[in-house]
Amino acid sequence: MVIKAVIYGFGQIGRIVTKAAYEKGIEIAGAVDVNPELVGKNAGELLNLDIKAEVRNSLDFEGDVVFLTTGSYLDSVFPQIKKCVEKGFNVISTCETLSYPEYRYPELAEKIDRLAKEHGVTVLGTGINPGFLLDTLLVVLSAPSVKVERIKAVRSVDALKRRTAFQKKVGVGMDVEEVKRRLESGEMTGHVGYAESVMVVCEAMGLKPDDIKEGQEIVVAESNAEVPAGKVRGLKGYASAIKNDEEKVRIEFHAYAGASEYEEIVIEGDNPVTWRSTGTKGDLGTAAILVNLAKAVVDYRPGLIKMSDLIPFRPSFV
Repeated sequence: MVIKAVIYGFGQIGRIVTKAAYEKGIEIAGAVDVNPELVGKNAGELLNLDIKAEVRNSLDFEGDVVFLTTGSYLDSVFPQIKKCVEKGFNVISTCETLSYPEYRYPELAEKIDRLAKEHGVTVLGTGINPGFLLDTLLVVLSAPSVKVERIKAVRSVDALKRRTAFQKKVGVGMDVEEVKRRLESGEMTGHVGYAESVMVVCEAMGLKPDDIKEGQEIVVAESNAEVPAGKVRGLKGYASAIKNDEEKVRIEFHAYAGASEYEEIVIEGDNPVTWRSTGTKGDLGTAAILVNLAKAVVDYRPGLIKMSDLIPFRPSFV
């Protein structure tokens, strides 16, 4: 069976997903975007791919799955998900808060689950982070353990190697007070999805935390060649799951100019594991996660699901 997909949101990430889907052998039915400069054009020509897929400003296509890459917050993305589901599309979205929607949007989670079941389709929020590096991978690396005591994971990226939009999201080169103001007002988000990643780990490993903590702090340049001293290099953030006054899961995401690039995961338990990488390409990784999950989502039971539903392993905390 050849899967037929629609790309909803033809910005930078949507284009990377389009190329990844094409290389995966997924048929591209078309793309949806509100940018008038794109509407009516052939997505294939824009990406130099041998496909005929028109960019339209409405979901006027047929297919199996929509790759939705339009926003981070479920309340703003919900109308688009609803439209996709009501037209009979399965949905795989990069919306970070959809990766564990019950945490911030329990009512919308119930609505999506009900709608998806009514229309016989599946909805999943995923990507590289949340979706894999700081949640799914932690559970997979815990699989050799019967009992896990604690998990800590860190992802570190050099913000200067990321796209301009990402640099703006973490405040690279800006004044400290301006970044503080924008974070407090919500005008700037930094990374979204810390708590969601922790909750995916907890659900997959049967832990019901007493509390979830999360936060971000500004990294200020002292003497950095890329960013003037006193300016913002980026952000460090974290989330942790607390049980009986003990931190059982902690994830950190460091995203600032000049940061070393790596991921490190430490599993403490009856079969300890320490895993470290030399860094993962975030945008390509997100696209790969989406297209590599397409068949699984299309074949899965109808309803709202999470990565914790797809992970086969069920290690447990002490």
